[in-house]
Amino acid sequence: MKKYLYLYLTIACFLGLIALFVIDGYMGIYENILITSGEQEQKIEPDLWLQKDGVYSTWTNLDENVFFSYEIANRRFSSYSAEIEVSLWQSQEKLFDLVSEDIQIGAFSTGRIEWVVNTEKLNIDDNTLSKSYQYSIIIKREQLERRIILNINGLLPVR
Repeated sequence: MKKYLYLYLTIACFLGLIALFVIDGYMGIYENILITSGEQEQKIEPDLWLQKDGVYSTWTNLDENVFFSYEIANRRFSSYSAEIEVSLWQSQEKLFDLVSEDIQIGAFSTGRIEWVVNTEKLNIDDNTLSKSYQYSIIIKREQLERRIILNINGLLPVR
């Protein structure tokens, strides 16, 4: 038994390190955003925000609704609560709030907030239709801010 003591300790330490990396990579608060416009669905996962410096861009047409689903996964042993604020901006001017909601998520559970941007209600003048318009959707959760650039194609297809 003493002959293999160091082998057993080495194996136990190795398994402990593996378990630590698995738990550390899994535990925390994670968010996903699902954007649906027309026939196109886009999913923004947590690692994408690191690549794009907190900004994501999407396109839609002037006469379409854009559906957003913001999902927060709590992978901790305690509950999580936060205030979520979503607003629409243009030219660094806040137009209006889309959602302002407190969310409570139990341990190892998921919370979801959904909203719709109706592009017809953005007061785009039909006489001055240009090629495209840009709006920013800003999502704030605690100290975290996510920005989605919504590009709207102003030229409608001939019907």
